[in-house]
Amino acid sequence: MNSYTKYVLVAISVLTTAIAVPVFASEYDEEACPDCGFDIYENDRSARLSEVPIRAWPDSSLYDHESQIVVQGVVSHVKEDIPVTVRVISPQGNVVGIEQVSVADDKTFEATFSTAGPLFNENGVYTIRVQYGPQEINDRMTVEVLGTSEEMASCNADELTVESDVDAYCLAFSAEGVDVRSATVSSELSSITLKVSAGTDGLVTLVIPRDIMDSTSDGGDSDFIVLVDGEEADFEEIETDDSARTLEMMVPEGTTQVEIIGTFAVPEFGMMAAIILAVAIVSIIAVSAKSRLVLPKY
Repeated sequence: MNSYTKYVLVAISVLTTAIAVPVFASEYDEEACPDCGFDIYENDRSARLSEVPIRAWPDSSLYDHESQIVVQGVVSHVKEDIPVTVRVISPQGNVVGIEQVSVADDKTFEATFSTAGPLFNENGVYTIRVQYGPQEINDRMTVEVLGTSEEMASCNADELTVESDVDAYCLAFSAEGVDVRSATVSSELSSITLKVSAGTDGLVTLVIPRDIMDSTSDGGDSDFIVLVDGEEADFEEIETDDSARTLEMMVPEGTTQVEIIGTFAVPEFGMMAAIILAVAIVSIIAVSAKSRLVLPKY
């Protein structure tokens, strides 16, 4: 091979490399391939979502008795003249709201329910079901309604109303830089949950009576667990006595929920339910004694 041929081959090799590199790079250029790069993941998610017949979601997970529950959703295929049926079912299993709404051209729909009224007078978890045409094309979700009650009105300005399913309690508290919107106690989870809005880093101090919630182990006190938006957070127990324990919790900016977990919380039935049960038992005993109700002897 002479020198001229070698030079020609080298020139062709360099030229081929120079052309190949831009072509290869252009494969990841957004204009050359709009579905490449990170957008491909979003496109894949959208494609998978479009395969689901119907999906719906509420605008919040917690409401009071003076709220609007807004249910939004999307369908994969629009059916002419077929509405979406949205039902709201109370904690007792009764249908308390039903709407039939049309599907828009962009495949979305929206239904609104007001919690202000006798149908939503129960505190607890409400189930929302949506259906589009056949029964198998459906979706469901749950929301919680906790409202203003007579017990809430009796709490002082420096007290936080903490509600269970059937009762309400007033707990001393203070908050700096944090708006505490509502609070609930769960015997099932042995926890108190605060719904908050933190525009800046803030501080919440809460006095927890031992008969409302406590954390014990081997006959003595054990540490509570504090979760901030689901993540374990630092706190300080600044005061403890035989009747209550006081926690001081840092709440970072942007926090929406603070959960305090112990080993015991008030039973699902409240004090009134216990009194009614006791009265019923006494009444049965009294009636039995008066009527000389005695089991036969064999």
